[in-house]
Amino acid sequence: MSERETEDLAELKRSLEEKVSKLEKELALCRINLRLIDEALAKVSFRPASRLVEAAPKEEYPQVQAAAMKPAAQERPAATATATATARPPEPAQAAAPPAPAAEPITGTGAARPQPAKEPEHGFEEEQPFPIKSKTGEDLGTIFVGRSWVRIVPAPDLHLNVRTPPFQTFFIDRVLGEMRRKDEMAVDAGSKDPMSIIEHNLVLDGETLREIRISNLDDDSRLREIRSSIRWTFERMLEKTKG
Repeated sequence: MSERETEDLAELKRSLEEKVSKLEKELALCRINLRLIDEALAKVSFRPASRLVEAAPKEEYPQVQAAAMKPAAQERPAATATATATARPPEPAQAAAPPAPAAEPITGTGAARPQPAKEPEHGFEEEQPFPIKSKTGEDLGTIFVGRSWVRIVPAPDLHLNVRTPPFQTFFIDRVLGEMRRKDEMAVDAGSKDPMSIIEHNLVLDGETLREIRISNLDDDSRLREIRSSIRWTFERMLEKTKG
């Protein structure tokens, strides 16, 4: 290689390095602008809970806004935590519901328990309750909608077991799990604050579901998706239990 060719390559290398440096600075600036835009949109787009729930369309099946599920071995494992036992007084004694035909695992790849949800900053007094009804009008529970959180309390007489399908595989892993994966991707891209990732926590009495707490819920469409998905999930769990 001649001296002239060497000088040309060296000059080309310097030019490319300068261009890469400039592009990296532009990318960092774009990420900062995206984060500021997301924060501004979050403040103006989260409407009052009553308007969100009233506007939710009635759906025969939940519309899960999730991309095609990756194989379990490729999924990012969810952080684990132990679901807390409820401190409420026990419900009046009733005949135990027959066990579901097939137990659904609540541990292992793709079914890890969620991180403990943060308690609402201002307590539960700001919540608005809305009933969860089956297609036939049966009372399935209540969804309490707060400023940026949701509590789902199933009707106590249902005695829903968290191992009954499709609670873990559909509602926890697919619905809430996909929301969390999207948040984690946004954090990796620099467009979301790590402290605003959606989190959830199960309140159990043994294996009986007493409450689902979901925090960092700041998106209208997610509230509607959770509302329709939990109704569908509870209906399927009752079908499994009743056989």
